[in-house]
Amino acid sequence: MNKENRHNFTGDFQREAKELLPSKEINLSDFALFLSVMRHKKAYQNVLSIIMEEQELRLVQVHVEEVILNKSGKRAIRLDARAWDEKGRSFAAEMQNDTSQDDMRRRARYYQSLLDTPILKAGRETKYKELPVTVIIFITQEDIFNKDLAKYTFREQCEEVKDLYLEDGTTKIFLNMKSKNGRPELISLLQYMKKTTLENPEILVQDERIVELDAIVREVKESDEWEEAQMSILSVGIEKGRQEGMEQGLEKGRREGIEAAKKAIRLSAQGVEPEEIAKLLGISLENVMQIIE
Repeated sequence: MNKENRHNFTGDFQREAKELLPSKEINLSDFALFLSVMRHKKAYQNVLSIIMEEQELRLVQVHVEEVILNKSGKRAIRLDARAWDEKGRSFAAEMQNDTSQDDMRRRARYYQSLLDTPILKAGRETKYKELPVTVIIFITQEDIFNKDLAKYTFREQCEEVKDLYLEDGTTKIFLNMKSKNGRPELISLLQYMKKTTLENPEILVQDERIVELDAIVREVKESDEWEEAQMSILSVGIEKGRQEGMEQGLEKGRREGIEAAKKAIRLSAQGVEPEEIAKLLGISLENVMQIIE
């Protein structure tokens, strides 16, 4: 492929990407924007402050797409947004738009075990009282418990003794965008995530934390970083399209490459693991990881 054809292909791909991912229509419930915004400590802090009902919650550290290894040192899970607050608590928030492909209850159980794994490495003397308080949060589009609540909070509780909690330092929270039953500021946050504009009529209160969050969202959408992020989401299609173009014609390769990237995005948004995406689409794991990152 000559230089002119490569230039034309890249330009076509970028136009396809912009048509697929128009920034004005992307909401905070969309995986790419959620990650880009949660990188900002203030944004993540405001979200957790509303969820936890703690006006004074303060974060000290934030990571997105953090990989947690299992005991054998192999990749086990990739957390959407991880954070620690001034009290030493560990938070892990996951955006799960499709809950039909997995058991979210057991997924939360698995996440909890892996969050403790790095602290309990073999050969290291650990006092269990040093394990940090952890809060795992899943934000979903559907009501997986079918009780019409916006928030479900789970802690270990004794069946024989009322109000006796295990107090093992673990909390699991499931948020449901579908329900309107909950605190006004939480409902407003979830509806804002679902349709990310302050003009959304489903927002019940203009909480200052949501207003600040919206300012960060708009700043992210207008940044060069977001422009690059949108392009990189589909970047794997460029190389695949070039290769197919050389073998079977530029047009066919370009289309197949872009379609492969689109499918990878959709599968990732549904919670399908990268290894499975690579098998389903017949592309390398490295290329899949490039799309996700």
